[in-house]
Amino acid sequence: MYVMGIDAGTEALKAGIFDSAGNLVALGARNYRTFFPRPGWAEQDPNDWWDALVGAVQDCLKASEVPPSEIKGISAVATTCTLLPVKANGEPLRRALLWMDVRATEQAARIHASGHEALRYSLAGVSAEWMPAKALWLHENEPDTLREADYLLEYADWITYRLTGHMALNINTIAQRWYYHSPTGGWPSDFYQQIGIGGIEAKFPRDVLCVGQPAGALSASAAWQLGLPAGIPVAAGGGDAFVGLLGLGVAEPGDLGVVMGSSNVLSALSAREVHFPGILGSFPDALIPGLSLIEGGQVSTGSILSWYKRNFARDLDQEAREQGTSAYRLLDAEAETIPVGSEGLILMDYFQGNRTPHTDSSARGAILGLTLHSSRAHIFRAAMEGIAYGMKDILDTFVRHDCDISRIIACGGATQSKLFMQIYADVAGQPIYVTRVPEASLLGAAVAAAVGCGLYPTLQAASGAMVSIAGQYTPDDERHQQYLFYVRKYQETYQHLKSLMHDITKHVNANTPDS
Repeated sequence: MYVMGIDAGTEALKAGIFDSAGNLVALGARNYRTFFPRPGWAEQDPNDWWDALVGAVQDCLKASEVPPSEIKGISAVATTCTLLPVKANGEPLRRALLWMDVRATEQAARIHASGHEALRYSLAGVSAEWMPAKALWLHENEPDTLREADYLLEYADWITYRLTGHMALNINTIAQRWYYHSPTGGWPSDFYQQIGIGGIEAKFPRDVLCVGQPAGALSASAAWQLGLPAGIPVAAGGGDAFVGLLGLGVAEPGDLGVVMGSSNVLSALSAREVHFPGILGSFPDALIPGLSLIEGGQVSTGSILSWYKRNFARDLDQEAREQGTSAYRLLDAEAETIPVGSEGLILMDYFQGNRTPHTDSSARGAILGLTLHSSRAHIFRAAMEGIAYGMKDILDTFVRHDCDISRIIACGGATQSKLFMQIYADVAGQPIYVTRVPEASLLGAAVAAAVGCGLYPTLQAASGAMVSIAGQYTPDDERHQQYLFYVRKYQETYQHLKSLMHDITKHVNANTPDS
């Protein structure tokens, strides 16, 4: 038996066919655009999403020898909180507010000032990325859009609707990003009322589905476009990084999963519900019923390296093609010649704000310590190190609050770079394991699909059967000790620059005209 996972990421949508042992049989992928109308804003067109999904699935089927009739289940994961107002028939009313969109920074600050009990999920501050802040921004700036919307959806739920015709929300994303709290009955209506979006629940689909729960059957119209048989069970997915835990084998307390993409998401499971400043969560029942999901995250990680290559290393593209490699590997080779600490450079990875431990949407990136000796290689290595310092800052926050991590398991684009992964391990001072299938979010979606079609009885059983560890990066103690100095300076730099960053961000926002 085979299942199909769909992973709708920041820059591309991927579709993969997996067998029951978790082997990736075939892969298809299509890119789409992100629009940045103003600093801190980020939008995507759902029509581009659907075109990418159709193309990726068709490419996947062409690359596979598996007959479409042998695909027994489908599930989709996507970026979150990527918010989309739609009509009752699923028609979008505007481009989606992408997860990294932080235009609602001022609204988020007001929501945090409310001090409501629901803010247990985000004690250090409310993220402008999350639904309440984005919905409040729409209410105040695009009231007609919000009024005309029959539903507010997350990206993954819009895909599920397009596949099945069933309008529903998945508990994974609404627990993480919408302040849904299952132990106290779900929606915090009084919270929404207090912050200025009272009655917003009327725009939420009524059905809430668990990850892996059947959402419906693949409709005839979607099946025709995709080239699949109608009637295939479609299971609810969720946030790509969090369902990706299942694709990393993280299904019990003790392990930490790190999904390394355009952003980094660090998450673990806890047998108890815990709340403290510097993390997001914990979110009860968000992934596996009876367990709470604890989250830390960095908004800008791989996107910083992409920004750097795009703007300062375009000359390497031709050389990379000639050598049959990538520009990133050529940059790695340059950076590998630079000593630990990049000879005094510290890069702050807050290009789109800080998710944790500060939850500060007004923070911005910086490079400290530049000299005329600093080269492209210095800055590229400093970018990798700064991103690793950000992860270490989150790990330290976990440990300070007795959330001990016995094992770190990573996946994503960064795992393609041996240098980057070794920097991560050296900075963290812990081994970092990688899995046999690096596409953890895609495999996580396949795990959900396998449960939804009855191939496995539980998410834990499916994850255990479909995931295996392939290798590890072991920290060098001498380099780790050297890095501790820079980690401390990285942590101190935020406190020193915080007010300056806020003033500059406020000034830029106030003086940037609408596009």
